[in-house]
Amino acid sequence: MLQLTLNHLTKVSCMGATKLKKLFKEVYHCTITEYIQKQRVHQAEKLLAHTGLPINEIARTVGYQSAGRFSELFKRYAELTPKEYRQQIFRG
Repeated sequence: MLQLTLNHLTKVSCMGATKLKKLFKEVYHCTITEYIQKQRVHQAEKLLAHTGLPINEIARTVGYQSAGRFSELFKRYAELTPKEYRQQIFRG
């Protein structure tokens, strides 16, 4: 997975860091980091629902080296742990 850095984003957007962060928040109503985390969780939801991949492999696939950190962020945005999410999908 591509590792985005603020430095890279400022170069491709031709903006300074402060302006980029301000405009991004105005448009997307969240920080760049929050946006990336939400996108990773969204991708993980698809993988949890449509594959039998282990949770730690899904964590790595969407860009997290630590399954614990992935689970923490997944719960923050999806309001369930990855395991609970998968169980709910297959129950319902």
